[in-house]
Amino acid sequence: LLIRDDQADFTPQIQTTLYAGTGGTEGSANLAGTPKPLCFGEVYNVTPTLVDSANAIYQVHDGQIEAINAVYDSGVVISSGDYTTDLTNGRFTINVSTTGTITADVEGAKPGGTYLTKAGDIINEIVQTYGGLASGDVNATSISNLNTANASTIGLYIDSQQSILSVLDEICNTVGAFYGFDRDGIFEVERVELPTGTADAEFDKTTIIEIQRLASSVPNYRTRVGYKRNYTVFSDSDLSSSVTAANRDFMVRGQLFETVTSSGTLTAYPNSDEILVESLFAGSSAASTEATRLDAIYDSQRDFYRIKVKTQPYTLKLNDVVKITFNRYNLTSGKLFTVVSLIEDAAINEIELELWG
Repeated sequence: LLIRDDQADFTPQIQTTLYAGTGGTEGSANLAGTPKPLCFGEVYNVTPTLVDSANAIYQVHDGQIEAINAVYDSGVVISSGDYTTDLTNGRFTINVSTTGTITADVEGAKPGGTYLTKAGDIINEIVQTYGGLASGDVNATSISNLNTANASTIGLYIDSQQSILSVLDEICNTVGAFYGFDRDGIFEVERVELPTGTADAEFDKTTIIEIQRLASSVPNYRTRVGYKRNYTVFSDSDLSSSVTAANRDFMVRGQLFETVTSSGTLTAYPNSDEILVESLFAGSSAASTEATRLDAIYDSQRDFYRIKVKTQPYTLKLNDVVKITFNRYNLTSGKLFTVVSLIEDAAINEIELELWG
């Protein structure tokens, strides 16, 4: 009997609402069958969907949004008095003649009147509104904990078909988190951290059946984390000659980056590589903070072990912390590890763990 968890429900496309192509804000016949855009958090220079060319009506989100912060015509700022907003429906209308590519800076989804900016809150919205989960199917504490761990504003714009899984992956990768379902079928998220605190379980020679030291990854000497993603990258020739130098410099780039470098790591490990995270952070300080956090984790060599232990199955879960005490591998005094893989055999009360730390 093969079984699967509810992640299978996240394989469909996130946006199933399509333009009808019947005119007005449902677009022309040419737009029929095209998914309506979705916007979460704070995004920059997105290309909105032109839903009514006769009246210059554009849409950035299928639903209520917080604000349209700026509108551009091939990089030139359009005066706020020259366009009107329909925040309830995620649309704006340009009231002057334009000649180039229209883009916008947007503060997105505001479901139920609450503007969502944090990774945890946006994940919660996606799995319930688009993934079909009920509120009782989501571990609210895990969402709150992720918001506390990283409360930075992120931004995500979706104007083409994407699976729910790929969207969740992108958000979680930004804040160093992962998601899944527990044994009760409840959706949860957690952030990857170095193991600290009190262990959820302890194992020593009395319970360890096998222990194997696995190859360690080479530490990373540099961490680059992106921010302020540019959703419409122009070539220099595509921009109007009257674009400001600052806007021009940004609009020809895909993203800006914050960098943390550990020179000592590169000296010790000449084959060391960098970590590159093309994140969804809206601001530089958020990217800098996450780069510093990742550098502290990955600029030093971490140990990997695979152990088989005699213990009651179904008591540990991924990301739990365990303490291993053993008379080899410098584990005599005991060391904390994070559970990164888990195989359980209830018939003989044995579990196999892969540990990192």
